[in-house]
Amino acid sequence: VLHTIDQQLPPLRGVFHTAMVLEDKLLADLDRETLDRVLRPKMLGGWNLHRETLHRELETFVLFSSLSSVFGHAGQANYAAANSLLDSLAYYRRAQGLPATVLNWGHLGGAGYLAERQQLGKRLERQGVLSFTVEQATQCLEYALQTKAVQMSVLRMDWTLWRGLGITNRVSPRFAHLLRSSQEDTTGPVGEEATPRSLRNAQGEERFALLDRLLRGKAGSLLGLPPEQLPADRALLELGLDSLMAVELRNWIESQLQIHVPISALMRRDSLRQVVLGLCQAVEDTATSGSIVDIATDRAADRVSVSSDQPYSSEGPAAEDISPQQAASLLADLPHLPPEEISQLLSQMLRQQP
Repeated sequence: VLHTIDQQLPPLRGVFHTAMVLEDKLLADLDRETLDRVLRPKMLGGWNLHRETLHRELETFVLFSSLSSVFGHAGQANYAAANSLLDSLAYYRRAQGLPATVLNWGHLGGAGYLAERQQLGKRLERQGVLSFTVEQATQCLEYALQTKAVQMSVLRMDWTLWRGLGITNRVSPRFAHLLRSSQEDTTGPVGEEATPRSLRNAQGEERFALLDRLLRGKAGSLLGLPPEQLPADRALLELGLDSLMAVELRNWIESQLQIHVPISALMRRDSLRQVVLGLCQAVEDTATSGSIVDIATDRAADRVSVSSDQPYSSEGPAAEDISPQQAASLLADLPHLPPEEISQLLSQMLRQQP
């Protein structure tokens, strides 16, 4: 391409790197091949353009990055890493006295990748990442070039909906000043009959029916299926639930019902009925406390030996048998545990070692 430009076209004055491959997976499910497919277009593509144009008098060198490297979206560790490399390349070039601008794009509507994947776009909208037009994107690009910004994030947010796209629903301290303290669900309130206290007060079949209805409603909205069409004996995975949907479902359960559910419990082959039974047991475990308990803290040590057949039971295999998905869920909660819980957790793991 560069040879053709030199032979047939005016001198090259600008470079735009827009290549991307998206293949979302939870961190525990990533393998080398998946990493390479996502990293290469960004990392090697950007670096090759940098090296091959070093001797040219460029006016612009623009890298299209993503919001994922700014916020850190769950299920996009590979994509976030790839875009972080582009972000770093822009600063590296500027340090060398070379032109460089990197734009971290949010939800561009009407064109590009998300325009062809409407379900993903709708999911971002529910999480507060709103779309903007091609015209608005062009204006932001022009502004970035005119101001000679090194890095600029282009996004349109509803901060009252956005609670963070990480593996838990807890608010990152980086964004706490932008968010309301109240927990708001993007699909609307669950209703007075579904408060954590009312769930604890309900008994037996009443509690099961209430949780079954709530889980069906939320899962159905994510899968694009009527709640009544979700078979009780089928796993959510078999119905089309992917890792990002599982994160959103888990965050909704945690924020609205105040029940902690490991991502692994939603990503296994457990039937819908088994998941509801697990939620019922989790509610029962907190009923005797007289207050709403953060099960993410209360049951951390138990989840070291979680069983694949009994999602929320402490009667399971030894710590060395824990799956990568269970380990990822546990590690995600460690920053939020008090020191005594971490100490108890480590002691239990050491006792289980041969």
